[in-house]
Amino acid sequence: MIRARNIRKRAALAATSTGLALALLSGCGDGKGSPAADTLATTSAGPSVADTPPSVPTTDPAPAPPTSAPTPPPAPTRSADPTPTATPTTAPSPVRTTSRPPSRPSTAPPVVTPTPRPSTPAPTRALTTAPPAGGASSLWGGQYQGTTRVTVQLYDYCSLNGARRPAGSQTYSMPTTLTVTRPREAGGLRENNPFALLLSVGQPTQTGAFTLGTSAAVAASAGQLLLTYWQLSWDNGNLRGQLTDTHAREAAALNLVNWATLLVPCRPELGTLPGGMPHSVAVGASLSGQLTAAGTSLTAKGSSDDGLVEFAFEFSGSR
Repeated sequence: MIRARNIRKRAALAATSTGLALALLSGCGDGKGSPAADTLATTSAGPSVADTPPSVPTTDPAPAPPTSAPTPPPAPTRSADPTPTATPTTAPSPVRTTSRPPSRPSTAPPVVTPTPRPSTPAPTRALTTAPPAGGASSLWGGQYQGTTRVTVQLYDYCSLNGARRPAGSQTYSMPTTLTVTRPREAGGLRENNPFALLLSVGQPTQTGAFTLGTSAAVAASAGQLLLTYWQLSWDNGNLRGQLTDTHAREAAALNLVNWATLLVPCRPELGTLPGGMPHSVAVGASLSGQLTAAGTSLTAKGSSDDGLVEFAFEFSGSR
């Protein structure tokens, strides 16, 4: 028994000596003092709770037997790989390049073609047709002098919405000449009126002057061209007539009213153009009254083609 006690003492002493030796070897030369005390404390402290291995159960719980056999998943079916089909491709057509730059879009406003005013075909007849019989031929070559009293209603387009509005009126008198000739002939045609008339109220360049004519012969590439403006009827001194064609499309307007034109539209305080401006008389103007070998008394009514002037006048003259 004493012997066994001595053996345990020797074993403890040997373990302590071995720990000191190991501590000296591991701590030698690090300059931080001797770690012997730490090694001794570790060796003599005995095992800690953290060093105790966990207890292992003696028996493992048996797994619960499955109630039924699991159904195996269906085997995936492999679809047949599609057979690749070669798709023929067409090479793109070569694009021809050009050295010209792309054309710029046009900014010019579209050209608007004015619609001509409807007019009655000019009355004419072939030269083989005899002139009208009766007393109308007795008036050919006559000239009547007198005075015309004119009333003019003026308009402008200076309202806020651009609509036509009255711009004043004037009444005045002018010396007048009426010339009556045989029906005009040109280009193998004759005017289909009992006579040709030319009524001149004032001088053509005078503001407020009028010129009314039933026909004219103008030069053309193939010779003279007959233009008829009025359609007249005369019966035993009673005259009626209507303007049926202005011939403005041929740039041959003959029936005109000469009126003052503003230098700047809608600014009358800035003055007017000297001498006035001719305005074409619109289709539909009328002429009526008495025309005999002794004298005449006629009334005319109408307006300008631009709607700026409406007129009515009475002419009295003698031959």
